[in-house]
Amino acid sequence: MATQVGEPQAASTSRAGRVEAVDLARGFALLGMMLVHLAAFWVDRDPPLGHMIFGGRAAPLFALLAGTALMLVHERDARGAGSVRATTIRAVLLIALGLGLGSLDDLPMLVILAYYGLLIMVALPFRRLSARSLLLLAGVWVAVAPVLVMWAKIEHAPVEAGQAELSDLEHPVDLFMEIVVWGAYPAAVWFAYVLVGLAVGRLDLRSASVAARLAGVGAALVAATLATGWLLIEGGLVDDRYEIGWRQLFAPSFWPFEPARWNDLLQVGEHTSTPLNVLGAIGSALLVVGLCSLALRVSWMRRLLMPVRAAGAMTLTLYTIHVLWSWRLRVDAINDPGPFALEGSYRDWLLQVVVLLVAAALWQRFVGKGPLEWLMRRLSVWGRRSRA
Repeated sequence: MATQVGEPQAASTSRAGRVEAVDLARGFALLGMMLVHLAAFWVDRDPPLGHMIFGGRAAPLFALLAGTALMLVHERDARGAGSVRATTIRAVLLIALGLGLGSLDDLPMLVILAYYGLLIMVALPFRRLSARSLLLLAGVWVAVAPVLVMWAKIEHAPVEAGQAELSDLEHPVDLFMEIVVWGAYPAAVWFAYVLVGLAVGRLDLRSASVAARLAGVGAALVAATLATGWLLIEGGLVDDRYEIGWRQLFAPSFWPFEPARWNDLLQVGEHTSTPLNVLGAIGSALLVVGLCSLALRVSWMRRLLMPVRAAGAMTLTLYTIHVLWSWRLRVDAINDPGPFALEGSYRDWLLQVVVLLVAAALWQRFVGKGPLEWLMRRLSVWGRRSRA
């Protein structure tokens, strides 16, 4: 039988376990995103194992957890850090930071912070809905939004969709459309993740039964979407332009390098933003949240995972460091070409993981909030009384 967390810790607040589970899940999302950015790239016919597990799943997990955190902060401090004013300020700061990082030359990844910032602002009115209403709305969103986005891509091709950066502010309408429709993380579709995250934020993640149900539903969604995708590929219904068979389950979208087709709605691969892809990513996110909540109920796992949980409490700071560090690696690879530029490096990923986890554990132990997290909070509640 699993060893329970000590009573003093469990009784400290009814919200503590929920926040810690979210932090742990966010920590794993960060590690997964770093692995996709740095470790073995998909350069041969077969995708690397890490890519198959984390590709197209880490970023949606972050988006879902953004909704969960939004609900938790609102319920804990509705007039302070969880107010509309404070949340809007943080969202604007996220957009600014994302556009700033995206302006770096030769950046080896697409910065997602601007997308998250917009999603958070759009989510504000939905915090009043019940978990059931949020899940029903998310289901409709998953079914309808990908079709509308696909229609827009087909009707308005060709459209440039690249890195969102500060220079794009010269054409604000184009920037808005890139974030909402044309980009790799179209907010019009990705809002489904936030809706599910808001619903999760209304649940009691300290309950073992709730956590187990989340994990079970998540695992079922992942299995069902992969099985459906495989059947569609085997039946010849999926447009397998690269002729890679089952590997199409993990392949990214053809867009924006090739024109979109209605048949692409049947894809299930990473960041295709189709109904099957979104459902599968929601499933993997729920699975991770449920497992993290269950893991925190076991004393030795709680201690073992402490660095990951600490990293999850300051992901904005660590994500920014990861982007800058990876950008430096890319610049070095351009100046002195080597295997990393083409194949990726598990060594560089592991080095970042060790350094960032140790730094997070020490920072949380001796300082507290991450520096960017602290700054965001201070700016968002400036002149207002807010709980710590």
